[in-house]
Amino acid sequence: MNRGQLTQSAAGAGLFLTGAGVQWWAVGSSSALAFGVGFLLVAVGLAGIGRLALQLGRKYQPAVSWAFFLLPVLLLNALYSQFSFTGNFYLEGLFQPWGRGSTLALLLLNGLLAAALLSFAQHSFQRPAFQRWSISGKTALAFLSNFFLSLCLLAIILLIRNLVLDSGLPFDFRNIFNLGPLSFTAMACIVLLLFGLLLLSLWLGRGVMQLRLGRRQRLLAIGGSLLFSMPLAAALPLGVSLLTGALILLLYLLLLDLFIELDAGSPAWLIAWLGLLAALGAGFFFKYQLDRGAQERLAFAQSLVSPRDSRAEEQLAELIRTDTLLPGLSGETAEKAELYLLEAYPYLGNNYLLQWDSAAPAGRQLVPGLYRLAPNASYHWYALGPLQPSGKALRWLLFRPATRPAEGIYQELIPANPARQGAFDFIVTFEGQPAARYGAIPEDKAGPGPWPEGEGGQERVDSRYAALFYGVPGGYQAAVGEALGGYLKPLSLFSCLFAMALLLALLLFSSSRRLELFPATPSRLLIGEPSLRHRIQLSVIGLSLAAFAFIGMATIAYFRQTAIQHQQERLIETVNVLVRSISLAEAPPADALSISRLSRTHKVDINLYSREGYLLASSAPFLFRGDEKEPQLAAPALRALEEKEFRPVVLDEEVDGRAYKAAYVTLPDQAGGPACFLQIPYTASDQAMQESVVEFMGALFNVYVFLLLMGGALAIAVANSITRPLAAIGDKLRSFSLGNNEPLEWGSPDEIGDLVEAYNQMIAKLEESTEKLRQSEREGAWREMAKQVAHEIKNPLTPMKLSIQYLQHARRSDPERAAALIDRVSKTLIEQI
Repeated sequence: MNRGQLTQSAAGAGLFLTGAGVQWWAVGSSSALAFGVGFLLVAVGLAGIGRLALQLGRKYQPAVSWAFFLLPVLLLNALYSQFSFTGNFYLEGLFQPWGRGSTLALLLLNGLLAAALLSFAQHSFQRPAFQRWSISGKTALAFLSNFFLSLCLLAIILLIRNLVLDSGLPFDFRNIFNLGPLSFTAMACIVLLLFGLLLLSLWLGRGVMQLRLGRRQRLLAIGGSLLFSMPLAAALPLGVSLLTGALILLLYLLLLDLFIELDAGSPAWLIAWLGLLAALGAGFFFKYQLDRGAQERLAFAQSLVSPRDSRAEEQLAELIRTDTLLPGLSGETAEKAELYLLEAYPYLGNNYLLQWDSAAPAGRQLVPGLYRLAPNASYHWYALGPLQPSGKALRWLLFRPATRPAEGIYQELIPANPARQGAFDFIVTFEGQPAARYGAIPEDKAGPGPWPEGEGGQERVDSRYAALFYGVPGGYQAAVGEALGGYLKPLSLFSCLFAMALLLALLLFSSSRRLELFPATPSRLLIGEPSLRHRIQLSVIGLSLAAFAFIGMATIAYFRQTAIQHQQERLIETVNVLVRSISLAEAPPADALSISRLSRTHKVDINLYSREGYLLASSAPFLFRGDEKEPQLAAPALRALEEKEFRPVVLDEEVDGRAYKAAYVTLPDQAGGPACFLQIPYTASDQAMQESVVEFMGALFNVYVFLLLMGGALAIAVANSITRPLAAIGDKLRSFSLGNNEPLEWGSPDEIGDLVEAYNQMIAKLEESTEKLRQSEREGAWREMAKQVAHEIKNPLTPMKLSIQYLQHARRSDPERAAALIDRVSKTLIEQI
């Protein structure tokens, strides 16, 4: 290791320690920005430590590199288990403990660290030589690989269960845009783990395929891994049957084996894998959310049939012990008593309906003067008494819980009683008669039962509605119902998880062009080798995704603006109705009771201010007893009214951290001038938009995801139709041989048809040229043969000619010797002939 490498590695370790220290300081000082900067420093430093660990492994032993890399991983887990953040809602939620000290921050951290460990393992792994291994040894290795993948999948399923049932995070999948950032973070962690499992599976699957085992041995290894996984699945609290668990594991392992065997990565396979991961996550998220809903319905039903409100009991005990004004109201209406409690004891006044009674109710005394009532037909929970004002008979004040949710902005600041805390429809009966109800349980679900015998519950559940029937012998019986949303929830959840997985895959593939993050599982393993077909498919999918995103953002922006305008119109309409109602009265409301009645009639909060801006009356008097709100008209509101010449104005305001819109209206006097002012707070400024826009966004998102899937399938089909003739031409060219070529057929007169026609013309011309070449070769062969024959004929004549010429020369020069040569020349000629 040279000095430069040492310096670089030391810098990485220094960045890691610096980042960890910055995060430690950020937790103590509640600085979210510093915590984020520290996280980035830790990530960069961990990458440097990984490079140093790889170098140590090459120089020494792999165990040294793993020990060096695991040390900061364990250190981070130890640090994050000690962190607790305050001052930032998101980070505070990340470090909120749940389930044996687990936190969402630890889950997110370990999801990222799992990806880092997989990358480090692929960089450091050196494949041993398996050629000399026996078949049984290779099969055992394949079994261990499949068994390990099964354990990882079971662990992710168990993690989903713990997230849904134990973390307390809201997972209402009817509309994914209603989920908070913490819920999205939890789902993103699961997507990250599932995608990491896919990369790990591809790596191990390729290793198994390189063992060159037959299909029978591989199936035997898969079956053995299932056999050993089932006892563990039965021991874990997964909440699914063994058959279901076995089928899920078998499907995953068989599909993995088939994909590795085919070795045919393509965008179609990528979409199939992402769809499988999204379906797996959505199925278990939805299943455990149903289980959680059943638990919540049971707990809510128990709170209805065995009512107990500890907060109310504390305030009632304090009231009966210290309050001296309430007994004086025993001769007044219950409405005045409710208004008094709303100001002095806001929780009681907002959450309970009161009734005066002269008969002593049946119940158990909690403290002197406070009784917890026995089950009764009016569903009263508590009673105060006996109260006896001077010169009047004994009276009892009975408390019945309000079941409808608070409708005013200010009332929403007060905690809800147990009967208001569940978002369920319910009906409570006593001795067969309705005692209290909220919402509307469908008749086919409510019916007469089935009421369980003795204490307990029984459910009726279908895809759209779930109804729980719970009762206590001799007491209340409650039917609690909840709309399940049909198949919209799992479809919305699938859309969300698929979109997350697709974004993660695109991020990984784009990063892999510059960084070799996972060398053993490159992107081409999923999307295939670069080719025209894949480029067309990815281009069409990318264009579809960009078009959907642009259209979606434009549509949502338009819909948001429309919703805001609609909200303003509703506010003005409510104000006009309220003003007309006041103008029809003989005199403007001048006391708290009149304002309270108007508030209940129109289901809004109302504050009445004098011409000088002082508070005269309010439907939420508790708000002005503390520091939440000054009992005086805000200066910006009075200034806006004066600028508008006392016409209605709408302003954005805030109380106790909640934003809302408030309308200010002038009530004229007889001379037409301003006599007093009404303030009408109306719906938190984001809430109305969320109730309308978010629902639309969720539906639009679901449609776009499925349109994207359809567009992807169409892109694959179109790309295949375009490249199929090109591939056929390529195959023909690779197998090209003279004299044995068949023309291609293409029915469309397009560019591909022109190319096919050009290919067919080319092979026709080649056939013609081949025939001419063959004819030329035949003619050349005949000419060569003639030459050869002529040559063969010419060869014996040459010596005959020479012999005769020699004889002539001898006769001229030496006639005597010529006579002797005649016999020899004659003999030579005879031999040649």
